Amino acid sequence: MFSLLSKSFDALKISTPDSIRQRPIKLVRPKKQPHVQFYGYAISHEWLVRFAEQHCPEALPDRSDRGYEDTAISRAYEHLVDLTGINNLDPVTCFNPKGGSVPAEWIAVYDGDYDDVLSDEELLAIRIDTVYVLTVCSDEDDSFEERPIQEQMDYITKMVGHGPQWWMGCRNIY
Repeated sequence: MFSLLSKSFDALKISTPDSIRQRPIKLVRPKKQPHVQFYGYAISHEWLVRFAEQHCPEALPDRSDRGYEDTAISRAYEHLVDLTGINNLDPVTCFNPKGGSVPAEWIAVYDGDYDDVLSDEELLAIRIDTVYVLTVCSDEDDSFEERPIQEQMDYITKMVGHGPQWWMGCRNIY
C-alpha cells in the first residue's frame, strides 16, 4: 500500500505546473538549409551598448576609452546571460535578406564557392545584408534539445522588445 501511494505522489510531482514550466519552449525546427539556422533576437551593437549603460554601468570603463564599445557589448551580453539564465545565449552574425529566403549567391560568397559561378563584376555587385543575432538555440540536435524554457523566453523578449525568429547563419560551420 505504501509503495502504491508513494508512486502516486511521484506521478503527481511530475505533472505539476512547475515541472511544465521547466520544459523547453515549443518550437518547430525550420526546413534544413545549407548553413546552420539560429533562433534568436536581432539586435544592434548600439542596443547592447545602451543596455550595458542602463543595467551595468559600474562594469564599464570611461566612455573615452578606446575599447569602450567592445567592452560595453561584452558586459551587456554577460549581463543578459546572468539575468535570463540562458547559458547558451550566443551572438551570431546571420544573413538578413529582404523578402524571406537567402539568395544562393550569398551562400556561395560566404562559402568561397563563387569562382565558377560568379564573374568579378557580379561578385562586386552583390550586397549581402547581415544582422547581429542573440541566439538561444540552433537547428542542430544538441542545441535544439537545450533550448530555453518559456519563462526565460518571455523575460528576454520583454527586455529586447520584440520576438525571436529563425535566422540562417553566415558561416556553414559553428
